[in-house]
Amino acid sequence: MKPSRVLLIINPVSGKTKSKTALFDILDELYREDAPTPKASEGIMALPFANSTAQSLGGEPCHARRVTVIPTMYRGHATELASHAAKESYDTVICCGGDGTLNETMSGLLAIPPEARPTLGYIPCGSTNDFAVSMGLSATIREAARVAVGDHEMRIDTGRFSPSDGEKNSHRFFSYIASFGVFTAASYSTPQAYKNVFGHAAYILQGIKDLGNIQPRHARVELPDGTVAEGDYVFGAVTNTTSVAGLVRLPTEQYSMSDGEFEVFLVHHPRTVAELNKIITALMTSDLKNNPLIDFYHASSVRFTLEEPIAWALDGEEAIGGPVVDITCLPKAIRIKTDML
Repeated sequence: MKPSRVLLIINPVSGKTKSKTALFDILDELYREDAPTPKASEGIMALPFANSTAQSLGGEPCHARRVTVIPTMYRGHATELASHAAKESYDTVICCGGDGTLNETMSGLLAIPPEARPTLGYIPCGSTNDFAVSMGLSATIREAARVAVGDHEMRIDTGRFSPSDGEKNSHRFFSYIASFGVFTAASYSTPQAYKNVFGHAAYILQGIKDLGNIQPRHARVELPDGTVAEGDYVFGAVTNTTSVAGLVRLPTEQYSMSDGEFEVFLVHHPRTVAELNKIITALMTSDLKNNPLIDFYHASSVRFTLEEPIAWALDGEEAIGGPVVDITCLPKAIRIKTDML
């Protein structure tokens, strides 16, 4: 086996990683070759670095792989760690946490020139894990860890979020969604403790609080093909995923994470209860193209012109946009480990 160096970035406050057993399970998988995931009924306690454990569970110790584990200590730490991965000669960076930790890790990798950029592995341990759902990644820690150092990988698109303040542009990245409006604040304002206990339901409970205070945002939306949409919207999203906060599910066979285009959908302000019901039905049935209250497009980039700066969420993390926001697809910018062939 080719020698490899792996950097494991782990968020210690994500739901599943609060248990020390989770880390032991991950390390045990990373230090073994071709080992099947043990069944709970086998009653085997897996310990990292233990050759006898590796052999008893199947597979052989992976002597050629070296793993460095670093827990994140503050917001932005994963970005710092990932951005230095190439200089430290890591060929794989594994992110263990939720969508926010993944966002930080991807942002760090994108700071590295493409020719030197390490491959990304992802062990989803958050509350919603929309990105993992779209990628078909297992929610089982052992299986996800095994895939994260496996032989299969694919290239996926990522997004660049560039708000203008009138003088200069700055940018941030997102792995699967940039959004504004109702439910957006719930993704970054819901306390972590609630997420750990209630999971996806925590976002729903927090979002329901927003429904009574729906404040539409007037926006002009321009696409590269000359299409222009303008209206009062209660929700807008530019996404590269088939799952949005568990609320919207797009048919996986109709959308690709590597086609160089985003899905853009904008929800108009409902004026009546009947209109609100139509919107809810469309979201629940994933029928976004046949509803006059929802604008739905495919585009490689999109420009939003707003009356004032508003709060956005990038993969669940808060971001403030300027009066003009440009969102651009970066085609196949990240190589990620997957078991999807």
